[in-house]
Amino acid sequence: MLAVPLLVAATGTAAAMGGGMMGGGWGLFGGGMGLWGLLWMGLLLAVPLYLVFALGKRRETEPNERPLSVLRTRYARGELSDDEFERRRERLKRTE
Repeated sequence: MLAVPLLVAATGTAAAMGGGMMGGGWGLFGGGMGLWGLLWMGLLLAVPLYLVFALGKRRETEPNERPLSVLRTRYARGELSDDEFERRRERLKRTE
């Protein structure tokens, strides 16, 4: 996942140098071109990190909601009585 931003950084730096080791070019920060490269590098790092964080956060909340959702579905189908539903719901709340 980190290989893409590193590859972009390497090629962006080489492109910004223009003639490579031999010739001039603008350099990394010259003419503002290097700032665009840094912006893209930042975006290429920020987007995957955000996705990992968002998916990790979703996984934390999902296991607690799943049993209660199943319990509500069974109650809605009429598989559980009112007393059974309340007893199981209270048990789930205590285990959280």
